[in-house]
Amino acid sequence: MHRLTDGHGADIAFECTSVQVVFDTLVAALRPTGKLVVVSIWGHPATFDMQNLVLKELDIRGTIAYCNTHPETIELVESGKVDLAPFITGKIGLDGLIDEGFDTLINRNETAVKILVSPSGKGLE
Repeated sequence: MHRLTDGHGADIAFECTSVQVVFDTLVAALRPTGKLVVVSIWGHPATFDMQNLVLKELDIRGTIAYCNTHPETIELVESGKVDLAPFITGKIGLDGLIDEGFDTLINRNETAVKILVSPSGKGLE
């Protein structure tokens, strides 16, 4: 990230995985006074080096029900500047919600990111 930002670091990062290595990578990628928004709901305790918070003067916040609170991010996705397709782990029908959906996200959350569920079965191709 520092190479992409000419050594400055990212202004803001969104943690959406509940994976420790992702959290650590985002903290490292932030510039001093950067912001980290934790969106995911962690099912286990995370660790955090408080020195990073203090020395980089980071703003770390959590959010739930973040609809319409990040208009710039929504605009990036809508404009096509950010492609979310690589983050879609799978597409399943409603009948696979428990076995394929929840089980995958709970037991393989190191590799599974987002699973789209289609109640009607449309769009699963």
